Amino acid sequence: MSETPEADYLIVGGGSAGCVLASRLSEDSGSRVVLVEAGRDLTEETMPPELRSGFPGRAYLNRAYLWPNLSATLPSRGANDPSRDAGFYEQARILGGGSSINGIGANRGSPSDYDEWRDMGLDGWSFDEVLPFFKRLERDLDIDDAFHGQDGPLPIRRLGAAIWTPFTHAMMTSFVVRGIPYVADQNGRWEDGVFEMALNVDEKRERVPTALAYLSAEVRRRPNLEVRTGLTVERIILEGRRAVGVATRSDGGASSELRGREIIVSSGALASPALLMRSGIGPAAHLSDCGIEVRQDLPGVGQNLMEHPSAGVMAFLKPQARQPYEAYYHIPIAIRYSSKVEGCPVGDMHMNIMTRASWHQIGRQFAPLFFWVNKSYSRGQLMLDPKAPAGPPRVDFRMLSDQRDVQRLADAFEYAMVLLADPVVTPIIEAIYPVELSERARGYTYPTRRNAIITDLLSRMLDIGAGVRKLALPKMMEGVPSAHRLAADRQELEAYLKEKVGGVWHPSGTCRMGAPGDRMAVTGKDGRVRGIAGLRVCDASIMPTIPCANTNVPVIMIAEKIAQDIRDTEGMAGQG
Repeated sequence: MSETPEADYLIVGGGSAGCVLASRLSEDSGSRVVLVEAGRDLTEETMPPELRSGFPGRAYLNRAYLWPNLSATLPSRGANDPSRDAGFYEQARILGGGSSINGIGANRGSPSDYDEWRDMGLDGWSFDEVLPFFKRLERDLDIDDAFHGQDGPLPIRRLGAAIWTPFTHAMMTSFVVRGIPYVADQNGRWEDGVFEMALNVDEKRERVPTALAYLSAEVRRRPNLEVRTGLTVERIILEGRRAVGVATRSDGGASSELRGREIIVSSGALASPALLMRSGIGPAAHLSDCGIEVRQDLPGVGQNLMEHPSAGVMAFLKPQARQPYEAYYHIPIAIRYSSKVEGCPVGDMHMNIMTRASWHQIGRQFAPLFFWVNKSYSRGQLMLDPKAPAGPPRVDFRMLSDQRDVQRLADAFEYAMVLLADPVVTPIIEAIYPVELSERARGYTYPTRRNAIITDLLSRMLDIGAGVRKLALPKMMEGVPSAHRLAADRQELEAYLKEKVGGVWHPSGTCRMGAPGDRMAVTGKDGRVRGIAGLRVCDASIMPTIPCANTNVPVIMIAEKIAQDIRDTEGMAGQG
């Protein structure tokens, strides 16, 4: 190496995984750790109310905390279809990454998810082997048993029935009448049923992202840990077949280089493969098309892109069924169920029973049933733009390209409509619409004073009376098809879903782990990038298959495990 490294471990990306790595690796006082994050810093003192809140609706669509120019194509409608326009895709640009802005779901997934990884030749990744790391990360405030941890940095709790709305109670009654079992612990035994959602909130029902949970003031006082924010990594510096540093650019435009003995890329499933490709690591033909010198031909970089295909329906709530004006929470209960579609595992579907659609007063008038394919089989890809390889990547999820995903999402839509037609539910709701996050709808999700005033006035108008609603709601929902009509026409429903399918902001799989003989694997079971010494990837991109879970807690588990692997390899365990 031509220069003395500034760090033993140079971590690229301060998201859910990066904060964990920085915290755990700096526990050894003899190791110098530098964490580099493109977004703004986040501390206990600087965390704004919209991020701290246990209701994430002011956070996850707030462009102040997102990459500004990232877009993605979600549906799969044929490569030459001109309607395949890419739309804005939300990815966090702030310390803590997705954990700072996400929907705060804190679930692990099915044991079979991780046993599947083991069966793909990834020794050490079975559920029994990763369970200790799930336990290590959590401080479960409700449950103390062999499945849970009480001493970890990340608080996890359920909201409790005391804060349920009449709509929540009605839905729970409907489930009970239908014989759907109550599951006391979503993260315990994997079984179908309705449960209180496990959430990443503390005793005050406030969000605790990894930026605070793992990088507390005490941790950040460590002399061997440095956190640098507002610094974008543009490429990895290679000397021969070894990674030795990164080239960076500050928010002010200043360029610099940082050197590290080991580089760990934890920039997320979209940014990590893009960074590898910009550094000459990826599919050789594509890199050549982009004018990038090929340093390591890895055809799997950017491939195997996965998400959870989603859709939803929302019911207009009568005033007595709504959440109190001052309350801010949104997912008290959810249901996990099995589609029974051939080849699909148990518990492959998920549905959130939500109390409100958005932060504003119109959002309080609607209760969505938001559902997704929890074990999806559609695969997409991420590539650089050959005309501007340094710019945002081209992201194509190709959702619903696998017919099993189409069938299950359509079945879920029909199931949601059946649930809303239950005699226990119908007295407290009125109109039902499909959930569509159009650009117009997105515009009203931004927490501005103007949006607050407009939506407050519109909500007051809707509450004047049923006659006003009968005239106003169709106008407000102009262009949105009838949910009842879709549920009655399977062909139209599937066509609609193929056009309007959404995701859950769970991109994964683009630098996947694999066994030694797996040609499309990018990393080994320890996150080491094939063919390049001193380089690892540690985030959702290394998942070989997507788990039946919101991906935040599994990503934190992955970071805990790889940090321990590094410490064991370096002989660091037990030091600090």
